[in-house]
Amino acid sequence: MNRKGNQKTSFLGGAVLLSIAAIITKIISAGYRIPFQNMAGDLGFYVYQQVYPFYGFMTIISLYGFPLVLSRQLAENPKKQQATTGFYFVGLLFFSLVTCVGMLVLAPWLAILMGDPALTDVLRVTGLSFLFVPFLSVARGATQGQHDMLPTAISNVGEQLGRVTAILLITYLLMNASANAYQLGTGAIYGSLFGSLTGVILLFMFLHKRGIALGINELRHVSFKQMISQVSLLLGQSVFICINALILILFQFVDVFSMIHLLQSFGLSEGESYELKGIYDRGQPLIQLGTILATTLALALVPAMSEARARGVKLAVLQYQDMSLRLAFLIGGAATIGLVIIMEPLNHMLFTDIEGAAFLRVLVLSIAPAAVYLTAAAVLQGHGRIRVPVVILGIGLGLKTLANIALIPLYGATGAAIATTIAFTTMAGLGMIAIKRAAGKVILHVTPYVALATTLAALAVVTSVCYGFMARWTESIGQSRIQDAGLALVLSGIGGLVVLVCLLILPVFTASEWDQIPKVKKIRGFFIRRKE
Repeated sequence: MNRKGNQKTSFLGGAVLLSIAAIITKIISAGYRIPFQNMAGDLGFYVYQQVYPFYGFMTIISLYGFPLVLSRQLAENPKKQQATTGFYFVGLLFFSLVTCVGMLVLAPWLAILMGDPALTDVLRVTGLSFLFVPFLSVARGATQGQHDMLPTAISNVGEQLGRVTAILLITYLLMNASANAYQLGTGAIYGSLFGSLTGVILLFMFLHKRGIALGINELRHVSFKQMISQVSLLLGQSVFICINALILILFQFVDVFSMIHLLQSFGLSEGESYELKGIYDRGQPLIQLGTILATTLALALVPAMSEARARGVKLAVLQYQDMSLRLAFLIGGAATIGLVIIMEPLNHMLFTDIEGAAFLRVLVLSIAPAAVYLTAAAVLQGHGRIRVPVVILGIGLGLKTLANIALIPLYGATGAAIATTIAFTTMAGLGMIAIKRAAGKVILHVTPYVALATTLAALAVVTSVCYGFMARWTESIGQSRIQDAGLALVLSGIGGLVVLVCLLILPVFTASEWDQIPKVKKIRGFFIRRKE
């Protein structure tokens, strides 16, 4: 009994550790793009962002997909751990070699499909990243199979820190050497490869310390046909498992392969298209940062929802579901409203000028529906509807592609931003419909949602009024980057204070939900007494 309890505690502790590591790495991953863009400029940023989805795909499947499938196999076959580990390592090595060679050979055609043949060399360097897949995936899967999440967490953070440090250092050195945009993009990818190497070194230190072998010697009797069959199955399962983590990457792929061609149909030259795509890509870290907190907090409730569902406590399932969705609406909505209002000074603060503020405002409108969809997808998985989010994602990607084709030739980058917002809004709506079918209802009580809407309305009104007064004042004394930074930060603080006060006064969350946070409960009690 104690052993089971200890295993459960260890598992929960590992899950918390991985969640903390995921939050840290997502913030790092979104944040480093800002100083990189400042150094490389919009054209250098465009080059890097055009090839990044390939690297991002590799990192996600080697962090969330392959390791999870392998750890499950090891748990189900404890007597064949060496053979299973070795089989997956060799299979993934074959997959990584084929993918790497494929990108080296197909790079010129991929670059043409992207609308920029000069990306060929950058794509070839990016293809080298897939060589790290078997080492990262199997080392993480082997340790997770023993319920040891520490190596995965530390390697994940270490990989990101090594990657970001190398990217910014290499970019700085290349800038001093007067490198062009494509050389800067290539240098950034080499920095990413250094990050992957850092992750591999950290993982193999853990493997050596724990005495875990890759089990390659166990594979003498495995046929080539069997290996191909198993690797195909492994790849399919892995992509399916981490599909939610791939959503933003997949949307970037649509823009990567369509925007340059379509911007030229809008009437821009090649050079103008490249630079405008770089400005448009400023929105990616904003979307990523805007959805991190909403989805992380909501996803933290999903395991509890799954457990309540397993125990047959339907009311608890609905309560966790309702709270997850409220968090998504609250944080995603607040991030969207705040970014729309302060976009010009924020754009200047982060990216050196205010170029593209109009279409970036449209693009960040997708944050709220994206947060709601990502949360809805997790809730549906908690209800056991694992395939539904994949279907909705397929619809969203199809809609994004069609909307790009229809809108970019008419409205340029604004058309791409509208397409993203339409796609995520549709996905959020379909997610709500799917939850209604799975659970019988989407929300438990109307009152918290009325309070939530009031909170977001108050945020919009107060920050808009404050921005109007402060913007006039800064215009009278001149708008430097430092002044716009101060304006953006002050307005962010005002917005945060408005939301906090509304949360403490209005019934966005129930008394029982506040009871779970004792210190905040005391502060809220003070506000409620003052109000009475």
